[in-house]
Amino acid sequence: MNTFADELLRRITGAREALRTAQDDGDLDAERVYAGELESLLRLAHEHDLILNADRHNDNGPQDEVDRPHHRA
Repeated sequence: MNTFADELLRRITGAREALRTAQDDGDLDAERVYAGELESLLRLAHEHDLILNADRHNDNGPQDEVDRPHHRA
């Protein structure tokens, strides 16, 4: 995985976790912040043709993964 995709995936995973925590805590202000952050990160991934496969599961639960298209000529 390249550095950009690695960092983007790390930030998306963090934003999802923070959003879940805010939802669990009933913190509406934090929920809005993390929902907006997640939306921006997902838009950035889309703009760079990164496809997130967040619904894939393994023995440890859901995992974020990124599929990248081959380099365009």
